[in-house]
Amino acid sequence: MLYKNSAIVMLVSLVAGCGSSVTSSEIDRIIEPELTEALAESLETLDQEIKINFAARVGSEDIACEKMESIVAGSSNVNPEFTDVRLYVSSFSLINSAGDSVPVTLNNDQKWQYKEVALLDFENGTGSCSNGNPDLNNVVSGTVPAGDYTGVEFTIGVPVGLNHLGIDGDDAVSPLDVTGMNWSWQKGHKHLRMDVKGWNLHLGTTGCELVDAATETVDCANSRGNRPTYQLDNFDAANNTIVLDYLKLVENSDLAVNADNTPLGCMSGSNDSDCEAIFNNLGLTLSSGECTDGNCSALQSWVSVE
Repeated sequence: MLYKNSAIVMLVSLVAGCGSSVTSSEIDRIIEPELTEALAESLETLDQEIKINFAARVGSEDIACEKMESIVAGSSNVNPEFTDVRLYVSSFSLINSAGDSVPVTLNNDQKWQYKEVALLDFENGTGSCSNGNPDLNNVVSGTVPAGDYTGVEFTIGVPVGLNHLGIDGDDAVSPLDVTGMNWSWQKGHKHLRMDVKGWNLHLGTTGCELVDAATETVDCANSRGNRPTYQLDNFDAANNTIVLDYLKLVENSDLAVNADNTPLGCMSGSNDSDCEAIFNNLGLTLSSGECTDGNCSALQSWVSVE
C-alpha cells in the first residue's frame, strides 16, 4: 500500500511538472485500475496554466499603424489611420460547466501583468503609431483550478484599488507606469485607448478629486467608473481568441466630426455627445458609467469569441 501511495504522489508530481498534458486514458494504462479514482481526485486539486489570446481588428483585418485604405469606419466612412491601440484588462474568471465563475490568478511578470490587471498592446511604435513603442502583447496568462470551462468573464479597465497607483514615484510598477496610459488630468489610468488620426477614444474613470498630492490620495466617491465587464460563452482558452472589433465599436460615430467645445473624439465625458454611441456599443450608460441594466454583455457586439 505504501508503494502504491508513493507511486500516486510521484505520478501526480510528474503530471504537474509536465503542464498536465497526460490524458486520462494514458493514466489508466500507466497505473493499476484501482488507483485511477484516487489519482483523479488528486488531479482535481491541481492548477492548470492557461493563456487567453486577444486580437484587435477592424472588421476582418488586423489593426495596422497606417492608413487602412481598404477599410471604412464610422458613419461617415473614414479610412482609419491608427495612432495608438492599448487597453488594460482585469478580473478574469472562467465559467465552468455548472455555470460557476472561477477566478483566474494572473502570472505577475511585472511587465505586462501586475496583480489582477494586464496590459494589451497592439501598437508597434512604427508608422502612424510612432509615438508608441515596439513592444506588443496580445496574451493574458494565469492559472485556474483544473476543470472543464465553457466561458470567460473579464473587465476592460484598471480595478478601483489600482487605478491611482503604480504611475510614478516609489510605487511605480509595470504595466501601470506606461506613460501613454497615464490619464493625469483624471488622476488615474486610461482603461482603453483606440486612437485614429483626427478622432481619439479614451475610456477611463472620470470625476475623481485629488485630496492630497503628497500621499496620492484621491476621492472617487462621485466618479463614473466606466469599466465594462463582459461574459462570453462558448470559449475554450486553448482554441479560441477574444476579438475586439473597432468597426463595430464606432459604427454609429462620425469620425470626421467633433462636437463643439469638447475634446477631440470621446474622452469619456458624460456631457460629450461624441461618447453617446460609443458608450451604447460598450454596453455602458453614459450618465452613470455603469453597465446598462447591470449587464454590459447583453448590448455589446464589438467583443466576441472566434
